[in-house]
Amino acid sequence: MKKTMLLLATLLIGGLMITGCSKEPTPTPTPTPEPSSKTVKVSYQFVKENAGVVLSDCFKLNVTYIDASGKEVTENGVTMPWVKEFEVTKPFHAKMEGELVYNENELPETVYFGTCCGIGYYQSSELNISLQGGFGVGSKEKFLNTMAHNPDKLKFKVEKDF
Repeated sequence: MKKTMLLLATLLIGGLMITGCSKEPTPTPTPTPEPSSKTVKVSYQFVKENAGVVLSDCFKLNVTYIDASGKEVTENGVTMPWVKEFEVTKPFHAKMEGELVYNENELPETVYFGTCCGIGYYQSSELNISLQGGFGVGSKEKFLNTMAHNPDKLKFKVEKDF
């Protein structure tokens, strides 16, 4: 009986040793959360009218913007109003820059000029646009004098991170 008890005790102790020496569980790695991405509709635009003043038809637009693929695109000599809209995945760096160009021989006697552009995005069916600059009016002579002293007056640049 001693041998049986000794055998049972040995088996019990051996079993406890085996189960007591089990491997520690490998910790499960916590996944790094990806930045929240959301598809939004981006709108670049250059308007022809601001506060009731309409830009003279002699002006054309040279514009460079970042498209949906993140690539710079340039369009020269386009008429206004000008709008480009497309869907992008956030985060997105929107950028639009350019200038109004004109032929001095095509200027009317009264010139309505300026820059009014913006980058907006649709969120909950609402378009948010930040306008830059505004329009002015003057005689052809006054306009040409303004351009001679301030050649960058018809240039613009806007950027926004979404």
